[in-house]
Amino acid sequence: MISLIKYEFIRKYKLVSMILITILALNLLLLTKGAGGSMLFLVVSLSALFVFYLVDIIKMYSDDLNKKTGYMLFMTPNSGYKIIWAKLLAAIIEGAGLVLIYFIFILINGAYIVVSMGDQIDYSQIVRGVNQLLSGTFGFNLGHVLVLLIAVLAFLIAFITTVYTAMTIRKSIFSEIKFGGLFSFIIFLLINWLLSLVSDKFHDIMTPYYDSINAVSNAGNISAGGLALILLPIISVFIIQAIVLTGFSGYLLEKKINL
Repeated sequence: MISLIKYEFIRKYKLVSMILITILALNLLLLTKGAGGSMLFLVVSLSALFVFYLVDIIKMYSDDLNKKTGYMLFMTPNSGYKIIWAKLLAAIIEGAGLVLIYFIFILINGAYIVVSMGDQIDYSQIVRGVNQLLSGTFGFNLGHVLVLLIAVLAFLIAFITTVYTAMTIRKSIFSEIKFGGLFSFIIFLLINWLLSLVSDKFHDIMTPYYDSINAVSNAGNISAGGLALILLPIISVFIIQAIVLTGFSGYLLEKKINL
């Protein structure tokens, strides 16, 4: 398993390094524009990392299933379960790394904005300074940002597993059907439709819980811990979805794959 995860990162480290260097260069450029440049960078870099992450994770799996290089992976003495779980864990590690990097960019640019506005900041207490900036400007702090980034990562992982499942079904159960790309997209839509039905049922069950949380949050500003509590059920659903779909994809890779 560890070897498979290492293999995933060996294949992509040059691309990831180039993307991060480009984003860093963009940050340095926009810093010359003042506080507005830093704010613009935080928006642009988040969007760029979001798109890069999705494209990178999905494309690598697609290449393994549809290109000749995939034979090298599937001919190794590793089960389909190990291969797909290694890919999921690699995706989680990469996503967590990008979240951490973006969080660091928030600290750096937040500190720069504070200084550019004429305020003093103690760099040994940079988190407190950025928290004060966010609280005064937007009404939330770094804790809220971190919770939201984790929730977004959980959503992306769950979304990626739906794509993995659709592509795996296409290359296994329906491998002989023409128009594979279109059929994979239809399968993807069906999977998400079924998941939306399950989510609706879950939401109905959890409605009393959210009503009680909303009553508390409406009474005043909600803390980062409170936000985490609110998002915990939906994050749990994302995690369960990722586990179930990854296990199903592993079964298809082990028993039905047709490269």
